[in-house]
Amino acid sequence: MCRQVLYILFITLIGISLPTVASSSFAPLSSADASSDDDNEDDDDNEDFEEEDSIQICCAWGLALEDGTLTYHIDDEDSSEREQQAVKNAVQEWDTKIEYLELEEGSSKRSSDITIEFDDNNEEEEIAGQTITISDSYGFLAKAQITVFKGVQEYQFDTAIIGQVAKHEMGHALGLGHANFDGNLMAEMVNDGTATVSECEIYAVTAANQWKLGANNDEHAVPDYPQHDSITC
Repeated sequence: MCRQVLYILFITLIGISLPTVASSSFAPLSSADASSDDDNEDDDDNEDFEEEDSIQICCAWGLALEDGTLTYHIDDEDSSEREQQAVKNAVQEWDTKIEYLELEEGSSKRSSDITIEFDDNNEEEEIAGQTITISDSYGFLAKAQITVFKGVQEYQFDTAIIGQVAKHEMGHALGLGHANFDGNLMAEMVNDGTATVSECEIYAVTAANQWKLGANNDEHAVPDYPQHDSITC
């Protein structure tokens, strides 16, 4: 049976801030499924997020995650082997720590679910850590486009920073927003965060994609929306 997915302009743009790059491009978290039938429940979730150490949940992957696998492709035109390996190591950490998720390197940018790129020579736009997610007509994630950096001349990206940025942006690509506290991978400022994928991020990604990554791991499960807007660490 052929499934036809309609891609429409449900786009979420999320990123991080680097203290020495004033023009770092990022925007506040916005969900493709912003409306709710229970405003009181949303208010409670917002209060919990503000009062406790929490990570925002943006959205869930749709049919692309049906087999428990997401593919990724790393740009090899505007990056060195050293930079590519730093990104691969970052992706592999997510891969090994989430039990029912497989992250596999794809053969092409066009066919991959998640694309990761660099562009050190772009003079039109400066980006330091950005993820654009594209949702299908139901509001489920269908594609994610990660930019580690683009056109940033004033900040030196060594492999440690590249790895940390890549892990952070992969968190966004997997359905997470930002953390509201420092010392966490998903902290908005990279120098306030950490380079480790912790139990909190693992739990948050699993909660975002509970329909497939939950304990039951039902092969017949169908995409479902996250039950909460955030999780407490």
